[in-house]
Amino acid sequence: MEESQSSVAVGYLSVLVGNLCLNKTVKTKVRAQLPGGELTTLVDKIKEFVRVHEHANRKAKQYEGEEGQETWQNYTARIMLVVEQLEMTGH
Repeated sequence: MEESQSSVAVGYLSVLVGNLCLNKTVKTKVRAQLPGGELTTLVDKIKEFVRVHEHANRKAKQYEGEEGQETWQNYTARIMLVVEQLEMTGH
């Protein structure tokens, strides 16, 4: 249980840091702290967060119905847009 809570926290923090890295100054500072000076680990953690969330939401059926599905798709799309922007500007 504690490990899964930790994973959730890491996921949310990864998404937060990824969003902050859309700012060039922040991105430079974060890169300097990561292995190899690249955001690859961060991007991978964000993608993992999305996959885990998708799996959990399917099991919990939290976003049922047309409106729920649209909400989930918008949420996922926003996170993946951050991933795409980070990938386009280079890790």
